[in-house]
Amino acid sequence: MRKSRAQAAETRARILSTATKMFLDKGLATVGMRDVLAGASLTPGGFYRHFESKDGLIAEASSAAFDRAYAMLESETVGKSPAQAVERIISVYLGQSQVSEKPYLCPLAMLGAELSHSDPQVRAVAMNGHQRIVQLIAKHLTHRTRRGSLATASGILSTLVGAVTLADIAPDSAMASAILSNAKVLIKEHILRP
Repeated sequence: MRKSRAQAAETRARILSTATKMFLDKGLATVGMRDVLAGASLTPGGFYRHFESKDGLIAEASSAAFDRAYAMLESETVGKSPAQAVERIISVYLGQSQVSEKPYLCPLAMLGAELSHSDPQVRAVAMNGHQRIVQLIAKHLTHRTRRGSLATASGILSTLVGAVTLADIAPDSAMASAILSNAKVLIKEHILRP
């Protein structure tokens, strides 16, 4: 019996949601298609009806994760002054390594090294996500020229990604907290000064 379009769309969405969570939580190389399908309560045979390849799934899962991360960061800026908006983005981004709901986290920090070894389609999704977040930060750096705000925003995001990545591999919570705190201080005292 064939599935209806609605059932097929629901199954595809379930695979994508499960993959997004698993990739962000465990990494791209560690998670196999059997893991994703088992997590979505599906049999292995149905995967290729929904996605062409693992790389295709990774690209879509990364895109979905960037959409969620961007929406979360953008929502944190509503009604805030430019300085408050940037500070809020920084705080939320640096707090992501301490959040249990990883589907709402940024793939740059959670999967950066693995993304660099991925298919060109996946790397393109990652760079598009990077640009969107840079532009979000730059929009609130109103005391700088457009070019200056983009350069500063890129530096801020690079610092945030590096800090979250290092905090995630720190041997203990004290070191992780110090890494995140030092990144925040660096950005506030040296990068965001007018």
